[in-house]
Amino acid sequence: MKALDVLSMCLRNLYKRKLRTFLTLLGVMIGTGSIILMVSLGYAIDAQFVKMIDDLSLDMSVINVYPQWGGMGWSEDGGMVEFNQQDITDESADRISRIRGVRTATPTMREYLMLRSGPYVMFSSIVGIRPDALEAMGLTLAEGRFFTEGEDYAAVFSGRSERGFFDATDRRVYYSEREWDFSDDTQLVDVMNDSIHLFYNFDSFYNSRDWGYGYADDDFGMDIEESYEPVRSFEINVVGLLEAPDSTEMMWRGGGNEIYMDIEALQSLVQMRDEDQRRQEEENEWMPRFSATQGNRQTYGELYVRVYNINDATEIAKQIRDMGYNVNYSGDFIENQRAMSRGMETFLSVIAAISLLIAAINIGNTMITSVTERTREIGIMKVIGATISDIRKLFLLEATVIGFLGGVLGVALALGASYVMNNFDIEFLNTLNMGGDLLQHLGDSEAAISLITWDLCGVAMALACGVGLLSGFAPAWFATRLSALAAIRGD
Repeated sequence: MKALDVLSMCLRNLYKRKLRTFLTLLGVMIGTGSIILMVSLGYAIDAQFVKMIDDLSLDMSVINVYPQWGGMGWSEDGGMVEFNQQDITDESADRISRIRGVRTATPTMREYLMLRSGPYVMFSSIVGIRPDALEAMGLTLAEGRFFTEGEDYAAVFSGRSERGFFDATDRRVYYSEREWDFSDDTQLVDVMNDSIHLFYNFDSFYNSRDWGYGYADDDFGMDIEESYEPVRSFEINVVGLLEAPDSTEMMWRGGGNEIYMDIEALQSLVQMRDEDQRRQEEENEWMPRFSATQGNRQTYGELYVRVYNINDATEIAKQIRDMGYNVNYSGDFIENQRAMSRGMETFLSVIAAISLLIAAINIGNTMITSVTERTREIGIMKVIGATISDIRKLFLLEATVIGFLGGVLGVALALGASYVMNNFDIEFLNTLNMGGDLLQHLGDSEAAISLITWDLCGVAMALACGVGLLSGFAPAWFATRLSALAAIRGD
């Protein structure tokens, strides 16, 4: 038999039994449409996670490592365990940097210090970091360059750091109100060209303050120039200025006003400050206190780790945790949320797969019934010369066509349901934490709940056809085993 004859006979047989064919198609349609919809929910959530990472400027390649303090605490499984103290040292930073996939691992320290340029003052977070790790941090320069090893008081300013300066001669002002005022674009200090001094002692500023009722004509406080004279300062060389972050980046990057310096230079400043404070305490005639000098710091409060490939971040973070350190990185939040959504997606997909399995059984049952009803027809086909291969092709084609048509209807059903889900508020999805409520918290309030791609439709169609084909094997085998004469005689 020609292929066209087999196809024509297949379609006529399905049309003869319209109701049975429709009911069988209905099962395939529901199963296929359900699977598409369940997977589309996961696609939409994943797409929204990607959008959230981009909108919030989350750097998924960065891992922040913190010391582990000794003592009793809660483990991840909820039990009480004893933790051994793990400090971050130069040696531990070098050990972590040798982990496969780590691009850089540098200890960092943060100190809150004061800067002055003429009458303008700023209190800022100074970040100490190894010079060779600056570029690997992913910072983008708008002007200048990064500092190099040996430039003790060289600094790189963040894009909004200039806005932290305020007029210290106005005694009514304590901190900068300009920092979050986007309408004030006045440049008080040109950080790349103006002379800027760094102070580790804030007494100069406090001595010049008016601690009365905030009026400029009060006589409390020293003249600002006099107040700075006895305080030691260090002139810094600003060699680079970073790109100014947008408002979203500032939320995740401490306001975007950090200043970066060589960690060894910052250590020396802290050591001088501690020594100066110790000396002042000892010379206090009212309540002298004596303490041992701490010396140069050997441990750090944080370790900055950057990986080459964000797909390796989770495994690298696990290895660092196994070393006994506390680890925090953006991927933790993302992975936890994805795990929750995928768990629900898997549960619903299993339910949809069960419905498709039932549809497959229904196809098999339909085809077995068809073989039983058409035994005489099968016998005649064999007598007039149809081969076993022709008969097998006929029944397999009928089952596959049922699967194909059911798949087409299932895709149409899924597209329609997806449109409804994306354009109407459905409380059921919000209750399951899948769809509108979850996605709107993650990003855009207009986020899609269901995202159906052409690839997903193609896979679903192939699955429906495959289910139909597999369901037709048993009936086709049974049809080919019938004896021609017995089939004609027994009809």
